[in-house]
Parts: sequence; structure tokens; C-alpha cells
Amino acid sequence: MAGVRLFLATSQQDLIYYIRANFSHKPYIESIISVPHPKSTQSKLDRSNTNLLLWDMDLERHDTAWVNQVRKHHSINIIYTSHNRATPAVLNQYGKDTFIAKPAIFTPATSARYLSAMEKLIDNFILSREQPLSIRDLPKTVMVTDRQKIIVIAASTGGTNALEDIIKQLPVDSPPIVVVQHMSRGFTKLFAERLDGLYKHTVKEAESGDFLMRGCILLAPADKHIRIVEKQGRLVVECFFGTRIHGVMPAADILFESVAEIVKNNAIGIVLTGMGTDGARGLKLMRNAGCKTIGQNEATCVVYGMPKAAKDIGAIEYELPLAKIPEKIMELVQ
Repeated sequence: MAGVRLFLATSQQDLIYYIRANFSHKPYIESIISVPHPKSTQSKLDRSNTNLLLWDMDLERHDTAWVNQVRKHHSINIIYTSHNRATPAVLNQYGKDTFIAKPAIFTPATSARYLSAMEKLIDNFILSREQPLSIRDLPKTVMVTDRQKIIVIAASTGGTNALEDIIKQLPVDSPPIVVVQHMSRGFTKLFAERLDGLYKHTVKEAESGDFLMRGCILLAPADKHIRIVEKQGRLVVECFFGTRIHGVMPAADILFESVAEIVKNNAIGIVLTGMGTDGARGLKLMRNAGCKTIGQNEATCVVYGMPKAAKDIGAIEYELPLAKIPEKIMELVQ
């Protein structure tokens, strides 16, 4: 994910303090730069990162001419902020700008709400920077309204070998696959590159904005959650930082829950070998939504933890040995 260069055009010291305290340690923040005036950012804008300007309208009024001029040469996203809640009426020209009302007084509680809203906006800005879909790949994508199934997989201990055993038996035009494999940071990209070199499928570490495409396998990055969202009527993934669930990030529960909500019954959920309970609750939601669900059986698991947890709450429809799972997948997608 591209880094965020965050500019603070405000003289309000408590606002600057809370933003720095909350965002300085975030891995996606490249830098936080205080500027005396919005126009002071122009010489500092970066073409390779997400330029985000917090524009305090209590300090400086909106300048349409300047914003238009800057956007001819740079990509910049603007969050306007003010005590005056009537301000947003003049800011709806670009689609990529937004407004957050400042609290009357910054306290730990009011700043937490303010900063939470800002964090969600930053996630959206990063997602919006992704490159447009090429015409060549357009036929491979999956529309929200399509009946074709997608496949989502959760795995942990022993999962890398299990995933290989499944992938090598699936046809190259198989439905899109999104995988949560619990791994240490940095290793998911290496694992995805290795699989991409071994098999005919396209395998990559997922990035926000990646479209779900037939023959493509997206592996959740080790330090972000992943979910499926809608973009331009098509299914894409969104990768984002958050709180660890079951002690892990990414958590399969988040992916599975998004499938149950967005894709509904047009998906197959699979829980493979692994320690813990991640994926069980989300897989149950998928099954309740009408999805087909598969669990790896105890005899072929390295650790029969995650599949057992899913089975115990009634989330598994088919419990199968690993060697039988690819065949069942193709049977269900026909």
C-alpha cells in the first residue's frame, strides 16, 4: 500500500497534538507535516504516495481556483474540518473531498471519535488510488450480480502445503480465490510469488482495489485484514489495518463475514488445517447466507483446530480429506 503523506494546515495545537499522537505510529503514514497555510503543501506533494491535506477552514476559507490548479499536476485528497457544520455544502465538487466537523472541545473521548472518522477516510483514499481495470482483464472480473461462485479459504498451521495441494488440482479458469493464511509479516508476498511461479494461476499478495478475477488467487497480506467490497459494480478486495481478532491479523472471520454480506450465497467457504478458532464464526454466517462450506477432516490436518471449531458450531456442510476438496470445489461451482 502506498504511504500517506499527511499535511496539517491548522494552527489549532490540540488538534495537531491528537493527530500526531494517534497517527505517527501507523505503518501506512509516511510523514505528518504541519504547514501554516494549505498552499504551503504545493512544493511538498509526492507523486508516488497518497497526499492527504487536512484543511482547517476556521483558519483559511476554501479556494476553488487553487485546488483546481494543484489537481492539474498532483493527486491530492482533502479533508476539510471546521467548527461550522454548515461548511460541507460548498465542498462536493470533486468526489474525493470530504468534511469532518471539529468537536467544540478536544478531549480524549471527542478526539477518539474524530480520529476514528479520519482513519476510515484514509482507508478510502488509499483504496481510491488503485489503477483502473484494464480492458483485457474486464471479462475475467466478477460482478456483484453474477451467480458465479467465488472461493474463500482460511488456513494456518500446515496451510501452505494444503493450499498447494488444492491449487495444483484446480483448472486455470477457476473462480476467483481469496485466501487468509496466517503467516509472519513479509512472508505472504514471498509465498504468493512462489505459487505464482509454480502454477498457471495468477497468484499475488492482495492490495486494496484488486478485482476478483477468474484464474486469480489473492493472498491476504500478513499485517492487514482483508474483506470483499463493491467497486463499480464489481467485487474487489480491501486491505486495512485494524485490531487483531483471535490474536491474528488478517482474520478469516472478517473476510468470511464480508462474503456473507456482499456475495451472499454465491460463494464457497473453506477452512483448512490450523490452530485456534479463526474462521468458524464467519463460516457459520456464510452457511446461514446459503453458501456452500467445506472443512478439512481431522485425519489430514496438521492441526485440527480451526476446522473443528467450525464444525462444532455447525458451520461445515462437507467435511472432507484434503485430496477430495478440489473435486468438491469443482462440483459445487458447476
